[in-house]
Amino acid sequence: MMFQTGEAIPPTMAGYGELAVRRLCQASGLAELETQAVDGYRIMTESWGQRRIEDGPPWSILTPDSTPIEYSVLLQEEPVSVRVAIEALADPPSPEGYWSNAQRMTARLAETYGLYTEHLHRIEHLFAPRPGLRQPMVALHVMGWSRTGAPEGKIYLCVPRSEIAACGPIYDEALTRLGFPGQWQRIAQALHPDDVVPFFSLDLSDAPSARTKVYVQHRGRLTAQRLERFDRLAANPQAGAGPALARIANRAEQRSVWAPGASPRTKLQWRSNSRRYWSADTYVALVHGRSQPIDTVLHQFALPTRCRNDAESDRMVHEVLDAFAVSDRSRAAYTRCVQSLIGPDPAKQMYNLTYVSARHDDSGTPRVAVYFNPRMFHPEFGLTNGDLAQTWRFQGMSVPRTEL
Repeated sequence: MMFQTGEAIPPTMAGYGELAVRRLCQASGLAELETQAVDGYRIMTESWGQRRIEDGPPWSILTPDSTPIEYSVLLQEEPVSVRVAIEALADPPSPEGYWSNAQRMTARLAETYGLYTEHLHRIEHLFAPRPGLRQPMVALHVMGWSRTGAPEGKIYLCVPRSEIAACGPIYDEALTRLGFPGQWQRIAQALHPDDVVPFFSLDLSDAPSARTKVYVQHRGRLTAQRLERFDRLAANPQAGAGPALARIANRAEQRSVWAPGASPRTKLQWRSNSRRYWSADTYVALVHGRSQPIDTVLHQFALPTRCRNDAESDRMVHEVLDAFAVSDRSRAAYTRCVQSLIGPDPAKQMYNLTYVSARHDDSGTPRVAVYFNPRMFHPEFGLTNGDLAQTWRFQGMSVPRTEL
């Protein structure tokens, strides 16, 4: 996040993140949502909010610098919502501690916003931490605030092992318990051998439109054909954006050729993003009450794996906005968000822009979401979520001693 010369930087994690929430609401043109978004954010950060930034990053793989927050703005004909994704943490860090605090966050959000948790309770035991399994993340909560309705909550659960053979029975049982028997087999038929399936998501709502989502991350070479296989699963007649988005993503990657003179350290950090982000993922969303439960497919693309800096990431986002004919009003809102959160020279910045996703809804209206990392720790501590020693400690393993 950008700060002006002489502007005070909040010392605590909660204070820093709250400033970013306020900026996002103001810049996106959704200033009327600022108070309720900040109130929800404060509940979501109770497990780590008072930690001081100078004490260094906690364990989190949500962002490259271990900031346990990610923001997004949803753009349609106009900006319609702001969303905050937050990982509950614990000290000392461990999967069991993070899981316990995630359950507390669920209870707090349900009590505050009347979120529906019955479906979660049916299946959460399938995703709970287990001894001997090395989960890098256990759960993630998202809250969204919009002009058109009440605050909405989601939870993302991390499967203990994401390889297809290991996680398939878990997803099959979870979907069956939630009233979608046989649907895992349909999803599995679209998987590529290089794909992994790390996340399961629930809308914490009992509305007919509430979605259950399976997230597939695509390793290896991204092709239009790989995404098209998933597009064919959706009942939504507006599905089919996969090939066009794959072409945009691949063009962005081809443009990212380092100029002579770039430092080896800079190149190495950029390449190491392949360990922090998969280059693309797809969610398959299922809805009750329909003969074809797979309603929607959406593709999402990591920007830091393709783009050397935030200016290149911004260019890729604009190509998505062009492809989906997003309105001038939403484009202006996105530009204000970039200026507020990144600053006037994005070519000198990295890792502020993290993801872009896009699809059309049933009526053909574009829905583009852009994701931002406030970079709490990057200026002082750099990229940290690839730190093997921290990984081993989080997973309860002994850190090997280095002989001098």
